[in-house]
Amino acid sequence: MGVKFRKFITDEEGSLSILILSFFMTILITLIILTDISAIYFAKRSLTQATEAAAQRGVRNLDLETYYRGKYNATQFLINLTSDREKDPGIPIDCSQGEVDARGAIDQLSRNRREIFGQHLGAIRVDAITCDGYQISMQTSATAQLPFVLPFINISTIEISSHIATFDERKVSTNYYGINIG
Repeated sequence: MGVKFRKFITDEEGSLSILILSFFMTILITLIILTDISAIYFAKRSLTQATEAAAQRGVRNLDLETYYRGKYNATQFLINLTSDREKDPGIPIDCSQGEVDARGAIDQLSRNRREIFGQHLGAIRVDAITCDGYQISMQTSATAQLPFVLPFINISTIEISSHIATFDERKVSTNYYGINIG
């Protein structure tokens, strides 16, 4: 019995088949994992782009009262001529209307997400919106569906989130009060 067992252990017949099969399985599992990672990356990118678009839609709402307060009068004109230049904090935003527009943009993108982002991104949720009068900050989240579920980890969805802040700023100009000085 010992001689047969020793011969079986030292026999190399068929070992190449096992090596090729294990190499093929390693490549297959690696491709599946890379496909899942790519799906997560594209879902995260899509969520970030949707959040940026919604924040940009919200920041476009001008607070007219703050914008025009004390800007176009003779005193301000003299101050601007004598000092080196205006100190500009940015363009003031109507925060209440900006938040409504940003939420509306997310709702619209979430309703049309299958056509825009494909099947791997779930419904987009707004977790938080903050506005300080010059900047809108948004945090959104969604569920990404993985194309392959590996049996040994059994994960089919991943929760992703995105946090974006945006503000409007004036273009630097040499046109003061309708007079082009340079």
